Amino acid sequence: MNFDQRVDNAIREMMSLGYKPQAFMTMKIKDGTVNSIKKLINSSTPPEGFTRLWELKRLDLSMEAIIQEEEWKDLFTDDERQKAKKRLNDYGYKEKDKKKQIAF
Repeated sequence: MNFDQRVDNAIREMMSLGYKPQAFMTMKIKDGTVNSIKKLINSSTPPEGFTRLWELKRLDLSMEAIIQEEEWKDLFTDDERQKAKKRLNDYGYKEKDKKKQIAF
């Protein structure tokens, strides 16, 4: 699986929960997956989609969580991964939550 497929799988799962990340999907088409995620991560406030996933208790589907996965580390700078990790931590997400939520 490549990165685009991984993100598309997350989007499909979001949609199965009743959330369609339309703004991100539009950005992804316009700017590409990696560039879109970099813009979201580098924004000073959490994107609307991140907040929505927090409300759904599914931050494991957020781009911030996905880029923490080892196989994608070369696509993002250490600074970007740290910003994403801080955002996740600020919202109470722990890596162990991912295992619980996948079984959801």
